[in-house]
Amino acid sequence: MGSEVVSELDLVVGSMITVRPDEDRAGYDEEYESVAAVQDQLREQGVDIDLISQPGTEIWEGALENMGALYQLSRLAARIEHEQAIDDVIEDGPVIYDDLDRAVTDVWDELVTSRYQHLINLQGINSYYMPTDFEAPIWLAFEDEEGEEDNAFFGSSVRLQSELVELAPLLIKAGLSSTSQAYRCLELLRVAAAKSLDSGLPIIVW
Repeated sequence: MGSEVVSELDLVVGSMITVRPDEDRAGYDEEYESVAAVQDQLREQGVDIDLISQPGTEIWEGALENMGALYQLSRLAARIEHEQAIDDVIEDGPVIYDDLDRAVTDVWDELVTSRYQHLINLQGINSYYMPTDFEAPIWLAFEDEEGEEDNAFFGSSVRLQSELVELAPLLIKAGLSSTSQAYRCLELLRVAAAKSLDSGLPIIVW
């Protein structure tokens, strides 16, 4: 009997409304209200997207076993963009130290811009990629279940895909193995972006 692989990040391409009205009317109504509000907020930011017409649809799911792989990928992207050394990043592997890499945190803190901003700003849960093209990621405030203020991240599947297509050969040229966890993370995100664009549905990261 095989043991189940535990993932640190799960990805789904599908509707943000997880149930159809004929399955659970009360649940659908609650989710519809919440997602419609997000749709309106995104439109106020110039992102015109339909998030409510395919309730209960899920076409793909994937999982990232190690968040360190995503962080390492972000470090490599940020360093390569600014022609900084990456040997130590490759040597460190898919780990997250308390002392975070400023090449990454400066992008998170909007101190520098990056041509890989839709990748680097993906930091974990409460993240979504919309199947439409817009230049800069968007953060929307929301209240979590404990009543605490938090932010949700919204990126563009279009931009994510183009960033990953550009980055992939640069990583191999720089010496990253195609079998490394960071490169497999890139491939996972590329599949998710392609599925999102093919279906017109968002990537949901949780």
